[in-house]
Amino acid sequence: MARTPNYFFVVFGAAYSTNHPVDGGIYGHDPNYLSSSGIMAGDVMLLYCTKNYFGHSNEIPGIGVVTDVKLDGYDIKTNAKTNGIIYQYFPLCHPIDVDWDIRPMVIEEMTPIGKRNWSLKGNWLRKISSISFRSTIAGRQIDWP
Repeated sequence: MARTPNYFFVVFGAAYSTNHPVDGGIYGHDPNYLSSSGIMAGDVMLLYCTKNYFGHSNEIPGIGVVTDVKLDGYDIKTNAKTNGIIYQYFPLCHPIDVDWDIRPMVIEEMTPIGKRNWSLKGNWLRKISSISFRSTIAGRQIDWP
């Protein structure tokens, strides 16, 4: 029997964009934080890029479906140690522009502004409700591969 997925809001900052681009399928993060976040295969992520992220400034370009969580793994391409969330990237046909001041998001877990204090972090994730996830992508289409 399949379990109901959990939903997460995931932030991609410019700091790790070269090693782990939003469309690359790996979200690097501290293994201790990942293990305590509860994220696992089958969960779904809203992939948000900060204003300094080249090519996707202040937008949600797609969603990610988690296929694995590596707490002590290796990148087979570089043979380097890697920790992170492995996901299938699904781009949206039209990315969601995000302007936190002018057009507030309907993600209740991101209000008030203190809940969005990720400016000093390269990557960041927070669990959100299925209602927040669905209302954010309502009317959007996935650009299926």
